[in-house]
Amino acid sequence: MMGFVAPPSGPSPLPPPQSYANHAHRPTAWNLVGLVCLLAVLIAIWAAVRDRTLASLVALLIASGLLGTVTLLRVFVLRVQDRVIRIEMRVRMTRLGLEQEFDHLQPRQLIALRFASDAEMAALARRALAERLSPDQIKRAVQQWQGDHLRT
Repeated sequence: MMGFVAPPSGPSPLPPPQSYANHAHRPTAWNLVGLVCLLAVLIAIWAAVRDRTLASLVALLIASGLLGTVTLLRVFVLRVQDRVIRIEMRVRMTRLGLEQEFDHLQPRQLIALRFASDAEMAALARRALAERLSPDQIKRAVQQWQGDHLRT
């Protein structure tokens, strides 16, 4: 008789190193749920137009409410994530003596700067301000990429 074999214990494998080329986060599950909700709204619209009954109108309202709820949940999660990144960057830039730069950077610039190493943070933050770099330009300028594996 074969006994139960426990899975290996210990830390989970490290995620692959992140870079500009592979840093984009595409939440597949959320996209799938959003697509299902959108499909439900389209079907409910079709049914409401075809049947013109109270039940089909209620189904349309429920499907629309569900799509709106899912969309707002994603928006709110991203706003909270942006606020957390802003707090992390305030602490990090203060530790590096970059309080003045922090106060003048736009939120999208700060979010992009989080990928920069401490060694390049000061020069890149000052360059972002002086040249009004876009978030994409900032990310492309990062030489020592610091991965963010905990995004939502």
